[in-house]
Amino acid sequence: MNTVERTKGNLIASALVCCAVVFQPTANAADANANLEPNRDQPMINPAASAQQATTITLLGTMGGPPEDPSGRRAQSSTLLTVNGVHYLIDAGDGVVSRLIKAGVPPYTVRKVFLTHRHLDHTAGLTAFMSQSWFNGWFFRDKYYMDRSTTKPFVEIYGPPDTSTLFEGSMKFLSVSARDADAIGSGTMKLPQEVFSVRTIEKPGVFFNDGTVKVTAIENTHFGIPMPGPIAKNGDFSFAYRFDTPSGSVVFTGDSGPSENITKLAEGADVLVSEVLDFKLLTTESWGVGITKAPNPEQIRSHMERKHLSPEEIGKMAAKAGVKLVILSHVVPGDVSPKYFVEFVAAVKKYFSGPVILGQDLFQYSMVKQ
Repeated sequence: MNTVERTKGNLIASALVCCAVVFQPTANAADANANLEPNRDQPMINPAASAQQATTITLLGTMGGPPEDPSGRRAQSSTLLTVNGVHYLIDAGDGVVSRLIKAGVPPYTVRKVFLTHRHLDHTAGLTAFMSQSWFNGWFFRDKYYMDRSTTKPFVEIYGPPDTSTLFEGSMKFLSVSARDADAIGSGTMKLPQEVFSVRTIEKPGVFFNDGTVKVTAIENTHFGIPMPGPIAKNGDFSFAYRFDTPSGSVVFTGDSGPSENITKLAEGADVLVSEVLDFKLLTTESWGVGITKAPNPEQIRSHMERKHLSPEEIGKMAAKAGVKLVILSHVVPGDVSPKYFVEFVAAVKKYFSGPVILGQDLFQYSMVKQ
């Protein structure tokens, strides 16, 4: 299997390999520092890999935590996995619609959504995604949205047991527009309930398999140490997912503290897409959204230290699992100067010998099966 890394135009990747920071197209950190401002006016194109044979990871939103990035460089958490031309959306934080459009992917072409948990920085864009998909799928005459011969929903939203209430809220939001749908669409417009459905994950293990992609879920430690056995019906839940594709396997940690479950899930994976939080930078360097700005910094710090992953913990987990590549996303603090990105990567590399990429919004990484 060959892997193709895309780091052109409005993309920035920092990979630390053999103790040297490599930025493409520049070859060293000193030169790269002059090119750390992304060009966000270019549409995303990935000519390096055929859509019909590749698995491509597109980081849509890489900002961790509810506060918005004051600079606007990072949207909230969301990632697109494209396998043989089919899209799978992991989380839907604020900004997901604009990032999908910037990536050249109309929201209405995404048929499967996987939510790791219900925190707002992972779900605030879900209603916008559903709204824009529902209307624009009809407006641009997508065949699925125009087919009135069936009322069976074709956009599936997967998540923990408590996803149902979030889904119901989004459907209520859409109901006002839906009441006028037939009049606006002259009978050609599907109702939201004919487009969207929710599928809750009731136990750890494989829960999705469309013949091309197999998805496995486990509980992580974002809401505490999970109990063994079936998932409880009440309370808050947080999942990590593994996607096994023809071109390779990708594991998404979601939000989590150190987790043996994730380590086991990631064994032998080609790519680990992990959240990352630097506690020192969070309290001392973040000019926009650092916890020192909050009314209760000590309580927030306690949560961050116990229920999120430091670069060092990511390195330990990746090394133990034997993954081939680490991509850092859900970056906290995400608003720090790019000069600190080298430190994020170097801290992972203390324990993990493979390549590490510090993700930016709209970064793409492709795996191609030969």
